[in-house]
Amino acid sequence: MDIGLIHSAGPYAFKDSYKPCEVYQRDDEEDLGVSFVFDQHVGAGHPTVWHLSQDLIMALGLIREGPTWVRPQEGYIDVVREVHNDKGEMKGFLIRSDFLRDYLAARRLALRVAVYRQRTATLLDASHISWVETGLADEQRHDRFQARAFPTSADGSLLGGVAVFEAWRTDVDEGDEVPVFPRENDDNTDGRSYQFERKGETVTRVDGELWREEWIEPAPRSLRVRGDEPETDIDFIIDGAGVREPSRKLNDEDIGRYLWFNPRVVPALAGVRGAGMEWYTEDTGSVWCSPDYPVHFGVNQLGLINVYACDVARLPQWQQRIWAAHNILPDGGVSSELLAAQMRSRPADTDAPEMTLISEMSALDEDFARIYGVPIFRHHDATSEIASKVHRFRAVDEQNLLALAKDIARLTADRLDVTAMYKAVGKPDRTLGSLKSLEWLLGHFVSADQARTLLTPLVGIYELRLGDAHLPQSEIAQAFALVGLDRSAGLIQQAKAMIDAAAAAFAAIRTTLNTGQR
Repeated sequence: MDIGLIHSAGPYAFKDSYKPCEVYQRDDEEDLGVSFVFDQHVGAGHPTVWHLSQDLIMALGLIREGPTWVRPQEGYIDVVREVHNDKGEMKGFLIRSDFLRDYLAARRLALRVAVYRQRTATLLDASHISWVETGLADEQRHDRFQARAFPTSADGSLLGGVAVFEAWRTDVDEGDEVPVFPRENDDNTDGRSYQFERKGETVTRVDGELWREEWIEPAPRSLRVRGDEPETDIDFIIDGAGVREPSRKLNDEDIGRYLWFNPRVVPALAGVRGAGMEWYTEDTGSVWCSPDYPVHFGVNQLGLINVYACDVARLPQWQQRIWAAHNILPDGGVSSELLAAQMRSRPADTDAPEMTLISEMSALDEDFARIYGVPIFRHHDATSEIASKVHRFRAVDEQNLLALAKDIARLTADRLDVTAMYKAVGKPDRTLGSLKSLEWLLGHFVSADQARTLLTPLVGIYELRLGDAHLPQSEIAQAFALVGLDRSAGLIQQAKAMIDAAAAAFAAIRTTLNTGQR
């Protein structure tokens, strides 16, 4: 009962000492442990408020999102969740066992848990129960179970004799406005008693009670809170013979080794909440599951991902597992731009088409607004999300290459503001789509053939957006040709070329508009 339902964690002020709410005392002023959960009885009609230990929250690096506490350092995984009953009343917390045991290990604690359960059944026929007369008791290492059965009436009241006692005052004066009653005695009190036997249909009530007390032991290691080394290690392929090395041996700045990964690793990492990617040069950048752990990568001539071994080996183990799932045999050498940056200390002076596309579109938008007073692109809340999906690693297969084209079209052609273009050069005599309207605009500064040529890559990308809708292969092949893709190249290279073609198109369009205004 000391740690069961009767116990309520909270602060208490003794005459000569003070007990904080997190301190558990077996007897007054005798500290024995700590509490992780506190139920605050506010009173004044307010429901009980439940609190979770702030130390546990901070040690595990949790933040609250509604009824849940998540850990951003592990992809915002749910760690603690509130439990409510059908009425919405707070009843407790659920916490992931591995996180709790990690915290216990760091504090060198074990958690004592006391559970009480009671179940009742009312039976018309209890003849199948052999222990109705004697009851049932069973005691194990952590459990104590007791059950009993007794006759009762159908309405739940006990059968058998009932004794009733009544007592009352005899000196009550209704006319006395301010009555004062003396102590009770035989002269100012009276009473009576009587007995009767309960009648009714007899049923059997069966009660079972379970008391359980057990320890939740700490984990052998505290990886999250104390930063202990994991019990098991993750292996990575380090050479063409398939030899593997554990990450602890690779976690060395002077290891001098690179690892190879299937480009699918980037979408896998990007699928984690809080993930992101940025580009440094044409074929190098960084990618992360959490902004605290960016990994410098390079893309080699086959479109494979290269990373310096130490950069992966130093990651938290849950992130290493994602990388290890896509680790492959070396092929195609190490990215030349990654070697230039990390080994020669001469970073390449190049730009990734993913960054160039965004910058060229932004520059075109600014120039158009400067010249005509309005931007050429419509902006909405989803623009940033769409832009984040426009990268070469989307093309892990043919279907995703077409999906990339669809997102480029959503970012480019679908956002062109026809009204803004008509305001600039006038409205044509027929209804035109966004790209045709842009061609109409450019036709005021260059010939019709030149305007059409400028837009050819964007038209091809726009037509490819329907490629996942089972268009005939001849039409898909024609659209790829308009973009100017080498279909014999790898998918990653094709995706890169597609983005580059869109970026080059907008650069040429911007040059044409600026030249036409001189």
